[in-house]
This record gives sequence, C-alpha cells and structure tokens, in this order.
Amino acid sequence: MLKYIFLIIFCLICFIQPVFAGEYTADFLRIGVGARALAMGSAFTGLANDASSAYWNPAGGPYGSAISLQFEHVPIFDGLAQYNSAHAVIGLEHNLSLTLGWIRLGVDEIPRYGELQGSRYDRLTRSEYRSTGKAEGYFQDNEDALLITMAHTRYFDLVMGDEFDPKIIPFELSLGMTGKYIQQKLDDKTGTGQGIDAGALLRITSYTLIKNEPKSWIGVGAAVRDLTSSSISWNTESNHKDPMQMNIMTGVAASHYLARFKSRITLSFDKEFGQYDERHIGAEARFFHTLALRAGYYDDEMTAGAGISFKWLTLDYAFVPHELGDSHRISGSLHF
Repeated sequence: MLKYIFLIIFCLICFIQPVFAGEYTADFLRIGVGARALAMGSAFTGLANDASSAYWNPAGGPYGSAISLQFEHVPIFDGLAQYNSAHAVIGLEHNLSLTLGWIRLGVDEIPRYGELQGSRYDRLTRSEYRSTGKAEGYFQDNEDALLITMAHTRYFDLVMGDEFDPKIIPFELSLGMTGKYIQQKLDDKTGTGQGIDAGALLRITSYTLIKNEPKSWIGVGAAVRDLTSSSISWNTESNHKDPMQMNIMTGVAASHYLARFKSRITLSFDKEFGQYDERHIGAEARFFHTLALRAGYYDDEMTAGAGISFKWLTLDYAFVPHELGDSHRISGSLHF
C-alpha cells in the first residue's frame, strides 16, 4: 500500500502540468482564508493543520480538537471591498472530520454611468456629447461560496530493519474532498455554479505528542481545485457561462518542537501549477504555546504576521501586500 501512496504523491508533485488556460472565474476564492496561512505566504498545502485547512487542502485539519471554529471580517484593497469567512471543523468517529465553510467578498457603491452618446468624433468636437463623469447610480457585487468538506485520516507504521532491532516510523495519511456552491450577484444579474476540490496529505510523525501535536513531523500534500472544471451560469439572455479552471497546489512542510526553548519551528513550501504558476514560502516560530511570529514570500511579495493563544482562543494577524492595496488581516479561532 505504501508504495502506491508515494507513487500518487510523486506524480502529483512532479508530473502534473497545467492543462487549462484562461481566467479563473471565481477569483474571490484566491484571496485566501485565515491570517495564519496568509502571513506564511499562503504556503499551507503541506501544513494544513488548523480550521482553515479545508480551503487550503481538504485533507487537512486541526490536531486534537473535537470542534474548531475560525472566522474573520476585514476590509481589503484599501477599504474597497469587505471580506468575510467562517469555518467550523467537527471531529467525528472513525477518524473522520466534517468542515462547513462560508466565504464572501462584497463591494458596495460601484458607480453606474450612462451610455456614451454620439460618435467618437462628436465627443471630441462637441462638449454636449461628452460624459460629465458623474455617476447616475450605484450597484453592488456580492460573491459567496459555501463549502462542505469530508476528510478521513488513517494511521499506520512502517517497520524497517530486522526483527531484533526494528525501526518503526509512524505515518498519517489523510484524504479529503470538498463540495462547493458558488453564487455571484452583480447588479441585477446572478451567476451560480458548483465545484469539487480534492486533497491528500501524508505525514511522517513522531510518537511523542506536545499539546496534541506530534513533537516532529514532515508532511507532503497536494490539492486540486475545481476538479470537475464546471462553470458559473448567468441568468442573462444569452445564458452566458464562465468556466472554472482546474488549479493544482503541491506542498511540503516540516515542524519540530524545541523542548529546551519551549518553542516550535515550522517551515513550508508550496508550488502551484496551472494559470498562476506561483511559489509560496512560509515560516512560523511559536513560543511557549502562546506567541507566534510568522513570515512568508510569494509572487515577489513579502508577508508577515503574528498570533497569540489563550487556552481555547487564538487571534492571528497578517500583513498582505497587493497591487490593489495592502491588507491587514485578522482572524479568530476557537478550539473545544
């Protein structure tokens, strides 16, 4: 069984090539969920161990919590848009987990201008044909996605060496799938669509647990977004459809707890295949299970952030640069 697992992951990382081109239709789903992951340069495919994991890799999930919640409400792009997300992860029997998620991007007061009158020559030569530059009204753009994720984790040991001196290496293999419903409202028009994401995550871990997380682990993950390449259908006269293009993320991550300093160091690297073809790098240092400092790099930009935990509550902050305006992202998490 193990050789087939390694074969699948190796093929995903090394041989999958982009097979689709064009614009990513539901582009608001690329903004990202959770300040922790964003502060780490969105390098979260091989890490995926908090409540935002269903977005980054459907196979991931938080360690040791029966119920985990994450939520955020932030203005982005210099206040031009409002971004909201909420995720709830519920641990079930037989190493199953269920995640319910909601993501929304809203833009209010988009100005509407009247149609230009006359020809281009008329507008150049006669002032009455030129636009006044004043809006005749305003409309909104609201984009929502509802996600349902199921993930299953299997634990097994790889035994190496002889029977007199065996070396046992613990493994975790997680597989997950997300079904999502997307609705976009632009003025009086509505577009709807469905999609499927899938993910896999393989970790080599230690037996020792620190705060319900293995003392050391190495993870390799892969996630495929819009696996079925469906489309957003609009209620226009032409019944226009925008195709949702497949996108593939692969990642590796490693984490180790330094008992002497009561700190945990985590490093991650992602490679994206498809329309965007980006690399993501992230690092996190967590001290005394309370304070975390983070940094990341992607798309020629640096990200940074911090987090603080109080028993069942965690607050995370991320600074995320963007050509439309830098964002200060804050998210909160509850663990039960």
